[in-house]
Amino acid sequence: MRLKQIEVFNAIMLTGSVSGAARLLHVTQPAVTQTLQHAELQLGYALFTRQRNRLVPTSEAQLLYPEVQKLVSQLESVRRLALGMRAGERAELRLLIVPSLAVRALPDALKLFRRRHPDLAVSVRTLHSNEITQAIALREGDVGIVYGTTQHPALQQVPIASGRLVCVSQRAARGPARRSTVELAELVRSGFIRIDARDPIGTMLAEQCARQGLEPKGGLTAQTHHIAMVLAEQGFGPAIIDSFTAAASTNEALEVRTLLPEVRVMVQALLPDGERSPQPAADLIEAFKSIAGASAA
Repeated sequence: MRLKQIEVFNAIMLTGSVSGAARLLHVTQPAVTQTLQHAELQLGYALFTRQRNRLVPTSEAQLLYPEVQKLVSQLESVRRLALGMRAGERAELRLLIVPSLAVRALPDALKLFRRRHPDLAVSVRTLHSNEITQAIALREGDVGIVYGTTQHPALQQVPIASGRLVCVSQRAARGPARRSTVELAELVRSGFIRIDARDPIGTMLAEQCARQGLEPKGGLTAQTHHIAMVLAEQGFGPAIIDSFTAAASTNEALEVRTLLPEVRVMVQALLPDGERSPQPAADLIEAFKSIAGASAA
């Protein structure tokens, strides 16, 4: 299908009629009808059937439509970018960030960033670290904020801050204060909430357990660090998360202890390799360095 045919197909799917599609595209009804006929002729099957003055999509059209929606969305992104370049500036800065850092570090970093770029549009998507790595490599984002390090030929890494794994748990109402550290072996014996092993921090923890010959059993597994912390706050047991997520909690009943042996956690910014980063991207990274560095101190 040609681009014009895709636009007509999408317009009919949205409006349900040739007249509605013509109004949406600012063309004549005969032009829409002719383009649809050419598309169906080339494809070898009908895309719509007429029922009571409305065009009803066929099963083939329904299968095509999700992919057409993706393409239309990409075309809109191209249009916005082209308009932004005509104006001499980027249309928006696309930030991809792991969910736990989006809870507290992101708002604080954006406050700093807005002082230098008060009018620049910023789009934020929360993804997991491995998904962000792939998306930045495919140029689907301008800056990625992830846990851990990655070796990818299409990416450059910028260190933001270094933290560590900690144990968070509901503070005991009575009894003597617990020590500020806790051994991993002790947590494995008693059970704890852990991060999915497909997450970089979950992988770090699994590797540490393997080194010590420990095998966690039972308990809860959370997909994100923030969910693990919330479960710990609600008394479901201790959780092992990163110190950046723990620092974002405002719950005074949450107890934070350093995990032993100590496991360092890096926060990195990812940028597409082989091209000069725009100044807003560099400024956003500096803002994250300031905020994440303070929370790790």
